[in-house]
Amino acid sequence: MKKCKQIFLILMFISFCLSGAAQNKSDSKPKLKSIIVLEEKYDQLVRKQYKESETYYDSNGNIIEEIIYKQGKVDKHFKYQYDSDDNKIREEAYDPSGKLMEYSEYKIENGLRVEKIVYEPNKKPKSRKEYQYTTY
Repeated sequence: MKKCKQIFLILMFISFCLSGAAQNKSDSKPKLKSIIVLEEKYDQLVRKQYKESETYYDSNGNIIEEIIYKQGKVDKHFKYQYDSDDNKIREEAYDPSGKLMEYSEYKIENGLRVEKIVYEPNKKPKSRKEYQYTTY
């Protein structure tokens, strides 16, 4: 009986240590608010630096805005929205001047994307995709 009690206490201690290590491991990674990537190009004696991209995150780590540059000028620009379960439910695409080009809405069921509808800025549907899954 005494030996069982000792083994139980040892197992509890190991479990406690492992759960603490797992928590510390996940907390050690910083929460990102944004990332800006700069690119330098060298042409003989001239050095040029361009902004390559900007990425912004929400407090859950979801990308909420992405801007891609080409030679320092906006090339592609996207904004994203998520539901309370961190599923992407809306994606907006903008032209380099910041004008909305199109947006997509996603329908989620049981954590899986089941539909994507792409709309023109005037809310007229452009295309629709349906996702079908096979599960065990």
